[in-house]
Amino acid sequence: MKKLLVCCAGLLAVVLSTVALRADDAAQLKLQLMQTTQVNAVTEPLDKFVPDKDPNTLEIVMMSRPEDGPSRVSDDGEVIYLSPNATAAEQSDLIGKAFDLRVKLRLAAKK
Repeated sequence: MKKLLVCCAGLLAVVLSTVALRADDAAQLKLQLMQTTQVNAVTEPLDKFVPDKDPNTLEIVMMSRPEDGPSRVSDDGEVIYLSPNATAAEQSDLIGKAFDLRVKLRLAAKK
């Protein structure tokens, strides 16, 4: 029984160190992306906007009408859509979410 507990403890240590390495990798990648990503403000109407599909840019679309919908981030984290009444806190949260999505997708692509 003691050997089983030692073995389980060893496996747990390996799993926890792997999780810590992944978290550290994600934090480093997020910092790198935040330093190297070009941010573009888009003021053209939402119905005429076409994403550039460049993974090295973050496009922020300033929606002019509340009818265009709520503020949100695209599934790939490359476009943020800001409603006209978005608060500074909401903008900050969306930027963080965009970079988190970008990190998640890039780490998944490395597997």
